[in-house]
Amino acid sequence: MEIQLLGLEKQLIPGISEIANLVNLQLTDKGIPIQVEKTESGIHIQYDGNKGIISYQESHQFFRALGLLMEGMRGGGPFEITENPVYNSLGVMIDCSRNAVLKIEAFQKIIKHLALMGYSTVQLYTEDIYEIEEYPYFGYMRGRYTGEQLKTMDQYADQFGIELVPCIQTLAHLGTALKWNAFSDIVDCNDILLIDEEKTYQLIDAMFRTMSEHISSRKINIGMDEAHMMGLGKYLDKHGYQDRSTLMLKHFGRVMEIARKYGYKPMMWSDMFFRLASGGAYYDTDSPIRQDVIDMIPDDISLVYWDYYSVDPEKYDGMLIKHKQLCDKIIFAGGAWKWMGFAPNNQFSRHVGEMAHNSCVRNGIKEVLITAWGDNGAEASIYSILPTLQLWAELCYAGNSEIRHLSERFLTCTGGNYVDFMNLDMTMLVPDNTLGSVHSINPQKYLLYQDVLCGLFDKHVIPNEYAAHFDRCTVFFEQCIARNPKWKKVFQTQHALSRLLALKCEAGINIRKAYNNNKQDILSAYCYSLLPEMKKRAEEFIKVYRAQWLEENKIFGLDVFDLRMGGMLQRIQTAIDRIDDYLLGRISELEELEEDILYFDCREQDGESKAISANLWHTIATPSVIAGV
Repeated sequence: MEIQLLGLEKQLIPGISEIANLVNLQLTDKGIPIQVEKTESGIHIQYDGNKGIISYQESHQFFRALGLLMEGMRGGGPFEITENPVYNSLGVMIDCSRNAVLKIEAFQKIIKHLALMGYSTVQLYTEDIYEIEEYPYFGYMRGRYTGEQLKTMDQYADQFGIELVPCIQTLAHLGTALKWNAFSDIVDCNDILLIDEEKTYQLIDAMFRTMSEHISSRKINIGMDEAHMMGLGKYLDKHGYQDRSTLMLKHFGRVMEIARKYGYKPMMWSDMFFRLASGGAYYDTDSPIRQDVIDMIPDDISLVYWDYYSVDPEKYDGMLIKHKQLCDKIIFAGGAWKWMGFAPNNQFSRHVGEMAHNSCVRNGIKEVLITAWGDNGAEASIYSILPTLQLWAELCYAGNSEIRHLSERFLTCTGGNYVDFMNLDMTMLVPDNTLGSVHSINPQKYLLYQDVLCGLFDKHVIPNEYAAHFDRCTVFFEQCIARNPKWKKVFQTQHALSRLLALKCEAGINIRKAYNNNKQDILSAYCYSLLPEMKKRAEEFIKVYRAQWLEENKIFGLDVFDLRMGGMLQRIQTAIDRIDDYLLGRISELEELEEDILYFDCREQDGESKAISANLWHTIATPSVIAGV
C-alpha cells in the first residue's frame, strides 16, 4: 500500500524502511497522505478513507501505530484507534547464556517484530557472552559478542526507539567462565565470585566498562540472584564464617560503586534482598518486611520481582505489595516459557500472564520485562514465543486478549498464524497434561532423550494414547508448514520431532512386553524394521533442527545438541545389536529388560497424570554417571 508520511521525524526513516515489507508499505509522494505528529500521551490513529493521522508519544510507539494504521487500512473504510499503554516500559529479555547466542541477523529480525508490537526495551542475558579484552577466557568458545557486534545491535534497536539494556551477572551464575583456571583465584563456590577479593572487582569493573563503551543505555541489569552458597566455599576457608547478609550487602555496595562510576542506574533480581527482608523465603507473602533491610536499599537501584510460575492472583498481589514496601522502583518480570525443551509453553504463559498483568495494573507497576530463558540447552526457537510477546503487548496497549484481536495483530506484526503458533505447545500437551497440570511438564524432551531399552520414563507413558497423540501432532504441524511459509523452519522442527516421538514414545514399553512374553515376531519387527526407521527419523530431526538453529543462533552451542542426539542414535543402534544378538542366540538374555521399571519421580502408584517434569539431559539419558565424578 502506498502512503505519504507528512511531518515525519528524520530519525524514524531508517526504521520504516526496515519494516516496510513486513506490513506491505511503500513510501511515495503519490501515496495516501498521513500526517505524523507527537502527542503528550499514548497513540492515536485516524483514517477517513482518503487521509490519516498518526499521533504518538515515544519513538517506539510510532512503529506500533504504523502497523495499526496499515492493518486498519486493509479494511478499506474509515477508522479511529486510541491506545494509552499501562506500562511506561515493556521489555523482553532473551537468554544468550544457555548455548543459543542470537545471530545479529536474528536479533535484527526479532527487533522488527517487537517494534511493530510496541516494545520499548530488549535485554540480552549475557553471563559470559561478551568479549572483555583483558580476559581471553571470559566467554571463550561460547559465541561471545564482540564490542562491534554489541554496537551494531544497539544502533539497530535504536532505529525503532528500542533501548538495548545490558543484562549481566556480578555475583553468581558465572560457572561457564569460572570453570577455567584463569579465574581460579576469584571462585568462592561453584558459580559464585569470591567476595572481598580485589581481583573480583577488577573483573566486575571490566564488565561495566565493556558495556559502557559499546551500548549507549545507562540502564543495566546486574543480576545478583540465586547466590545461595555465597561465602561457604573459598571465602569460608580464607575468612571463616561471616554473616551472609552482611557479606552480600558489602558486595552489593562495591558493585554499586562501580556502576555509578560508569553512570549506570542498575536494576537487579529481587530475590536476594527479598529473602533478607522476609526471613529467607521468596514468594512469601506473609512474613513481615524488615525495616533495617529497607534502609539498606539505595535510591538508585530498581528491584525486579520475577515470577513465572504462580497460578494464584493473590500471590502476585501479595508479592507486589511486599516488594513496594522494599523499594518504590519495582519492575515485574514474567515468563515467555521456552526453557523446558524443544517446544514452548505458550498456553501456560498466557494463563499466568493475564493474571500477572492484572495484578501489575492493580498495583501500579509501570515497568514489565518478559523473560525468555533457555535452561539446559536453549532448545526451543526464540520465535516460538512470539504469541506470548504479542499477548503482553496487547494487554499493555489495548487491554485486549481476545483470540480474534490477537490473531489480527499477530498477522500484522509477524506474518504468522496465531493459532498455529499457540499450538507449538502441542508436543507438550499429551493427553494427561492439560493447562491445569503442573506448568513445566515436558514429555517431548524426556521421551526424546530417554534410552530405548532402559526406559526410565516408560512408567510415565499411557500406552497407545501417547503414540496416537504424536501422530496427530505430525499431521497438524505438516499443515502448519503450508500455512506459515515465513516460519517454515520452526514448524518443520516440530513436525520432525512429532514424527520421531510417535515411533519412539512407546517403543521401550512394547519391546519389554514382547521380551517378557517371548514374542519373537515383535522383537524382530523392532530389530529389523522399526528401530532402523527410528534412526532415520532421528537423523531427519537432526537435519531440520540444525537448519533452525543456524538460522537463529551462532554455531557455538549446537555441539551440545549434536552430542546428545549422537549419543541417542548410538544407543538405538546398540538396541538393534542387542536384540539381534538375543534373537540369534548369541546371548541368552537382555539384562536391561530383566530390570523392573520404576517411576522416575519415585511415586509409589499412578496419579491423575503420568506426565512429569524432567529437564536435565544427563538425568534423562542415563542413570549412570555422566556428569561430575
